[in-house]
Amino acid sequence: MKRSINVVFISILTMLSSIATAQETKEDGSNKPMMASAISIEEQKLVIDSLLSEEFDEELENPSDSLYGNLWDNATLNPYQVSIDSIRDTFVIRHLDEYVHPIENVVTSEYGPRWGHFHAGIDIRLHTGDSIKCAFSGKVRIARANKAYRRKGYGYFVVVRHDNGLETLYGHMSKVLVKPDQKVKAGDILGLGGSTGRSTGPHLHFETRFKGNPINPRQFVDFDNNVILCDEYYVTKEESFKELREYKRHPGRYYTIRKGDSLSRIAKRHHTTVNRICKLNRIKATAKLRPGKRIRVS
Repeated sequence: MKRSINVVFISILTMLSSIATAQETKEDGSNKPMMASAISIEEQKLVIDSLLSEEFDEELENPSDSLYGNLWDNATLNPYQVSIDSIRDTFVIRHLDEYVHPIENVVTSEYGPRWGHFHAGIDIRLHTGDSIKCAFSGKVRIARANKAYRRKGYGYFVVVRHDNGLETLYGHMSKVLVKPDQKVKAGDILGLGGSTGRSTGPHLHFETRFKGNPINPRQFVDFDNNVILCDEYYVTKEESFKELREYKRHPGRYYTIRKGDSLSRIAKRHHTTVNRICKLNRIKATAKLRPGKRIRVS
């Protein structure tokens, strides 16, 4: 991006220099510096604005190019390894108005700390075989449907890099219908919903990421009405990643659930309350406790 801006200003300076040094010989034989074509200040401004507009519009059309450069990886979820503190304040994510909701259903689990780890997305209920739609236009970076991952992590999943600078992830699919490097538009079908990977039932795990770091989709998506909240979103270190930063600063204490445990028994053992444990883990008091799972207690 800096190189492009430099090219623009060099062009502008060259133009102004040519105008300023142009000379015209008068009929009396004297050489006096004159404007070669009597370009007014207003006309000069129009030319400069035009040059700048062309260049910056080109950057805004596909900001993902300036963000990620030539780094394109079809296998690694986060090949960028960019720390939150090194992200520039403020980057504008534009053209959000093309958004298409991946699947219209109720949210079953929120973004944030959950069961002793950080849940980097939002879970949406679905039926196995439901169509999963692409949120924004872009290009498929990862399309994983290898049987080796059927019972691991996200299971069958897709990652799309969007022209606006975001990346979205769609996890736990039963079938993937796109291929790596395939161009897609907002609303295109990426795959079918399912319960592959670490999943307690059919649902879509949906993530929005910026330079590999997850952002809570609720900051710009209304999951109650399945619509986008704004045309532009400003990425900032403090607001966009506040939950993740807080989790890393204060990871808390954890307890591994044993057979026969209940929330009230765990709360009493750790001198806290059931309500507090539920808030820390974003679960309900009626949640089923699975032995071997870690739960945050403070």
